[in-house]
Amino acid sequence: MKKNKLGLLVGLVFLAVSLNAQDINSPFSRFGLGRLYGEGVSTQQQSMGGIGLGFTDPFTINPSNPASYANFVSKSFVFQTGIIADFGSLSTTQNSQSYNYMTLGHVEIGFPVTNWWRSSFGVLPYSKTGYDILDNFNVSGFGNMTSERWGQGGLTRIYWGNGFKITKNLRVGVNVSYLFGNTRYYNIVYSPDSLEVFGTKTEQYLKVGNLLYDWGLQYDIHLKKGRVITLGAVYSNKVNVSANRYWLATSLTGGYGSTPADVRDTIQYVPSENGKLLIPAHYGIGFTYTQPGHWLVGADIDWQNWSQFRSFGQSDSLQQSFTIAVGGEYTPTHTTISRLGKRMSYRLGMRYQQSYLSLYGTSINEFAVTGGVKFPFKRNPSNLNVGFEIGSHGTLQNNLVKDGFFNLSFGINIVDLTWFIKPKYR
Repeated sequence: MKKNKLGLLVGLVFLAVSLNAQDINSPFSRFGLGRLYGEGVSTQQQSMGGIGLGFTDPFTINPSNPASYANFVSKSFVFQTGIIADFGSLSTTQNSQSYNYMTLGHVEIGFPVTNWWRSSFGVLPYSKTGYDILDNFNVSGFGNMTSERWGQGGLTRIYWGNGFKITKNLRVGVNVSYLFGNTRYYNIVYSPDSLEVFGTKTEQYLKVGNLLYDWGLQYDIHLKKGRVITLGAVYSNKVNVSANRYWLATSLTGGYGSTPADVRDTIQYVPSENGKLLIPAHYGIGFTYTQPGHWLVGADIDWQNWSQFRSFGQSDSLQQSFTIAVGGEYTPTHTTISRLGKRMSYRLGMRYQQSYLSLYGTSINEFAVTGGVKFPFKRNPSNLNVGFEIGSHGTLQNNLVKDGFFNLSFGINIVDLTWFIKPKYR
């Protein structure tokens, strides 16, 4: 029986991975570490604006605050995964371009260790880079020139999380993550009108790997009628991530479209260079106010001073970022034999983010409205989740780019309350 359960989980993981076939398309991802993903990537949390610092549920894995693991039900086993489908349009004052992609959101498991210790393992995206930018301009004495920039890759984190119940109402936790991944950057400047004008091509391959630590705390305040206020806080310390890069710059003719490249000279070649990426400290506080099993409302705020970011000693066009998220969930009063509509949970939320990117003195901000529903299994805490986000990222000011998006997410939580119970009879 256990082999069948493990086979099912492995099959679901491979099914999700097989759908991770496309990359993002965002010109903003060429800066810093690319497009960042928070820990609240589950469909449940995304549907509620991304709240998670004060959120805890015995059948949901919430890596946003590792203290939440301490509320897993004894002898239970939770498997959680999800897929994100992103549809959007990139616009400037002159042009627009649509895009779409589908990607694996997360894969996580959670389980008890002792009466006071719960644990979780998972794989989460940390950042993604994906862009292909073509720019035409004129240079006096050379004529028309074209610049093409291309980047692809990203960072992933594998975490081991632990939550500890200190008292009836106080929980603490820590996520120990290994951050790894690689990104390729490519840039070529050439004359589309003449092979007699040398172009310049640069290629860079960046590979990173390091440990990260996230600390969390939650405290419950019990009120009348069974209602609970949960306060949450998280902290991630500043870390210097080990990195290695390859760098090659050449002069050439051709090398674009169907024109073959003819390298004329090597300008710079660095086969291997070790360095550091400085990721600044992260802080967050939040709360939820809930009537367990019926409704929940909450809010989060977190911030991170990305102006401290350094890549091989160099800064970027980054600033302090902060996010404000509010959201909630409502489940009608029901019994186990009620029709599906009464057993479902309905979610709404909103998120505003001043991102870490600032160009030409303009912050690249994001705003989104979110929502979703949970479809519960009839005689088991397992459930299916569907969520959406509608919003925009960026601005048309100062000839910048605006990204209008509609995201769909699909998640599944499989809960086994007998995973660690050994049957007496076979």
